[in-house]
Amino acid sequence: MISASPSGEQFVHIHRVCETIEEALEEAEAILITVPAIAHEYYAHACAPYLKNGQMVVLNPGSTGGALAFKKILRERGARMDVPICETNTLTYICRLVGPSRVKITSRSKVQFASLPGKKTMECYQIFKGLFPESTERKNVLETSLTNINAVLHPPGMILNAGWIEHAKGNFSYYCEGTTPAVARVMEKVDKERMAICQKLSFKSDRFLDFFYKAGSTSERAYQSGSLYQALQESEPNRFIRAPENLSYRFLTEDIPFGIVPMAYLGRMLDVPAPIINALIDLASIINGIDYWKTGWTLEKMGIQGMSLEGLLNYVENGISA
Repeated sequence: MISASPSGEQFVHIHRVCETIEEALEEAEAILITVPAIAHEYYAHACAPYLKNGQMVVLNPGSTGGALAFKKILRERGARMDVPICETNTLTYICRLVGPSRVKITSRSKVQFASLPGKKTMECYQIFKGLFPESTERKNVLETSLTNINAVLHPPGMILNAGWIEHAKGNFSYYCEGTTPAVARVMEKVDKERMAICQKLSFKSDRFLDFFYKAGSTSERAYQSGSLYQALQESEPNRFIRAPENLSYRFLTEDIPFGIVPMAYLGRMLDVPAPIINALIDLASIINGIDYWKTGWTLEKMGIQGMSLEGLLNYVENGISA
């Protein structure tokens, strides 16, 4: 495989290709599942029979509630091994497949990491940090899930550019040309609703703009301006990325059901209003003819329905529901 990055182009040797999940997991210590969130359910079922004590699963990334949903499936499958389910808040690389066996990497993300249960985060992080030294640990998977920056970035951009996407078939720069001042204002409203949910969970979250800058996705000048619009205009790692050709793309099909739907349900659970997030889910459901409220990660699918705030915090810390 050829990797093209800011440091140059190089051939990357793939250590081993396995034909079965059982073979891939047999000697693994850290199991990185680097797939869109829509595939997490499949891999949870596929991995369940072969996971064993001493391993850890890392969803790269976990989207919003990924570790919770993965753990719920393992419980339903009767898996009794003590395997932490970890997640990152965003993908470890900003990259795109640009040709056969050719990947363009524009940035290595400074991801955030946590484990379910949270009490094992530091133990797991020591292993993960060896692979991704730029990463930082968070207290628990609620903190990584609610710092899912794609959930803030993608749904407003897709829905508010729906006409342009369908007309131009994606022939424009999604992040730069697709983000006008008006689109950026909607993103900022979504971000404020996300932060309000975080506050109810007793942790202070940075703004989307702070995460975007710390991930190396925009310039110092744009960050200091405080303008999300300017930050996206000056996002060099994202500049080359074109808009999708249609609206059945993962910026909606992933970031609605596995991004803002779980946020909306957490908001309801915690009595935190989220009218802009709710409206985006409704619009996306109409656009694609799919009820994302039902297909996304609900409280039931995350295994946290009926929990009090205290019970939820205990569960993500200890991995045991009261």
